Amino acid sequence: LEKQQKEQYKQQKEQERKQKQSEKEEKRKLKQEQREEKRKQRQEQREEKRKQRQEQGRDSSSSSSSSNSESSEAKSSDDEEIKQQKLKRKQIRIERKEIRITKKQQKEEKKKQQEIEKHQHKLEKEEKRKQKQLEKEEKRKHKQEQKEEKRKQRQEQG
Repeated sequence: LEKQQKEQYKQQKEQERKQKQSEKEEKRKLKQEQREEKRKQRQEQREEKRKQRQEQGRDSSSSSSSSNSESSEAKSSDDEEIKQQKLKRKQIRIERKEIRITKKQQKEEKKKQQEIEKHQHKLEKEEKRKQKQLEKEEKRKHKQEQKEEKRKQRQEQG
């Protein structure tokens, strides 16, 4: 029984270790994705600024249509806003997905844990039952020996 308990304890610890490791890995991946996302955002913003500077440079050299440049600037800032919103939504989706995965893992772990505890309880019960059986058997043998002893004494006296 002790061996089984130790083995189960080992398995339990191993599962906990694996769980922590997978959670760490998930967090690491999430952070990596977030960093990547921020990097892309910064890259896009730099691109956008560069384009705007180029546009402004062209507009100053050929200042024929000032209203046209204003509308293109408004359009590019709208585009930037749309991009930002898309990125934000994407980020939220990623975070929600991570949360779902984590919850699912925790649920599975809890289930495994309950299975282990259930099995452990079963083993303990079985062990107690065997112990009682042994004790009963011992008592029976002891009584039998006493009876035998008394019988021999009576025979010797008689």
